[in-house]
Amino acid sequence: MQDFLKFFDEQRRSYPMHLDIYYSKITDWIIRIWRKGCGANGEDLVICEEQSHDMEMCFAKAQVALKNWLIDNEGGY
Repeated sequence: MQDFLKFFDEQRRSYPMHLDIYYSKITDWIIRIWRKGCGANGEDLVICEEQSHDMEMCFAKAQVALKNWLIDNEGGY
């Protein structure tokens, strides 16, 4: 989890984005990374949204998804 938060903090300085971390016993862990108003027609752009019952797995999947998105859309990280 700390590796992900450190990576996210480094990236958000050069690429502004939002982070939501949520847990409930019904939906388990959810991590959502998004940009306000940067999608089609001014909608929010969801960079990634990961869900898992395993906290460590959810953070790992979110970090991989964010890195892949940055490589595909921003030329790297």
